[in-house]
Amino acid sequence: MIFAGVDVGGTNIKIGLVDESGKIIISSSFKTGSERPFEEVAEDIIVNLHALCSKAEVNFKQLGGIGIGIPGTVDTAKGKVVAAANIGWYDVDIADYLSSATGLKCVAGNDANCAALGEYKYANTKGYRNIVFITLGTGIGSGIIIDGKLFSGMGSAGAEAGHLILVYDGEPCNCGNKGCWERYASATALINQTRKAAEEAPNSILGRLVASEEKINGKTPFIAKEKGCPVASQVIEQYLHYIGAGLISLSNILHPEAFVIGGGISHEGEYIFQPIQAQLDEYLEKSGFLPHIDVVKASLGNSAGLLGAASLVMQ
Repeated sequence: MIFAGVDVGGTNIKIGLVDESGKIIISSSFKTGSERPFEEVAEDIIVNLHALCSKAEVNFKQLGGIGIGIPGTVDTAKGKVVAAANIGWYDVDIADYLSSATGLKCVAGNDANCAALGEYKYANTKGYRNIVFITLGTGIGSGIIIDGKLFSGMGSAGAEAGHLILVYDGEPCNCGNKGCWERYASATALINQTRKAAEEAPNSILGRLVASEEKINGKTPFIAKEKGCPVASQVIEQYLHYIGAGLISLSNILHPEAFVIGGGISHEGEYIFQPIQAQLDEYLEKSGFLPHIDVVKASLGNSAGLLGAASLVMQ
């Protein structure tokens, strides 16, 4: 049977047809247009899914269902988007709307939860049963798999690791609290830390690199470090410490078999994973909170959310 997966982002929506083995048969993307009413966006999703089915010679009415991942708080049991600030959806019955319009089963979920589910089902080569998926992007997205099942808390409002308090009364967060993990360990946080360090050391390699670039991104400090910049090395070391501190807190609560880390920053490879693994190992050894926890790179990239969304309706 073929299922539809929809991964809604603030800028783009990715859609695809997926078989039961997790193979993406065909996919495409289009602009979200989040300034529009959600009904218009939903109709665009339906139109584009019809187009994909036609192109792949799949009967739309014979799809097993539509799974959709939304960047916000989603009550999966009710199929309702409680709040998705990035796209302006509040109290939206997206699953019911799509189901009524298409005649197909529709299940909605948080986008990070979908990505976690995708990584667990289709990229889990070591057969982990307990993982915490972390994506380092504009904020920090997270998803938790416990004993092979997605955990999302009451009303599907849990598993928001990006908003655990890392620094009491620290930097203000968009959620309204202060000191949230994502204010220190997201890609946005790294960019802010890089900019501050460059301003404080304008004659350093990092300072000159930032001054010559039109836009700072997550790769900027790594480029400067490769050029031998000690300032950039300090920025990265501190940033990785923040990531590790959050993982240590999560390990005390959940102690998963693995932390699976995605997002653009994860492409820096061992610059990222070796120090974080070492920090976590040192803590676990000193505390006696064994066994070992792996820190591994997510492997599905931008396909994880789409695959996870499709899998919502396979269950």
